[in-house]
Amino acid sequence: MTPTLKGTTLDGDQVDIADIRGQILVINIWGSWCAPCRKEAPELVKLHKETEPLGVRFLGIDIRDNKSAAKAFERTYGIAYPSIFDPDGRTVTGFKQMAPRAVPTTYVLDKEGRVAALSIGPLTYRDFYPIIRDIAAEQA
Repeated sequence: MTPTLKGTTLDGDQVDIADIRGQILVINIWGSWCAPCRKEAPELVKLHKETEPLGVRFLGIDIRDNKSAAKAFERTYGIAYPSIFDPDGRTVTGFKQMAPRAVPTTYVLDKEGRVAALSIGPLTYRDFYPIIRDIAAEQA
């Protein structure tokens, strides 16, 4: 299943994951109000830094939030990748039957845009790095 996701980032840029197809993409659904999201944010930052050299891209989807709280969250945790601002939670319907049922939820899409891995709840670098690395190696 290939999700269709597009929207405007917290910085005002337009993003469409169809434009990112051909690369491994990690998509994290989060909100600044979410305690487990705060717990996993440093793990995602580390994953982003460690997997970027493997050609892995990251995209957040900030749901049910307000823009100033979301931007403060990104500054606090040093999140350097873009996040679609989705206060109504409509963007995530692009996952169709695999739409997230909890926050945080993280998907790894392969180069074809298919969901290759899924984590519901806060992830850890230690558990998720080997998964991303293996998907990137398979796709190389």
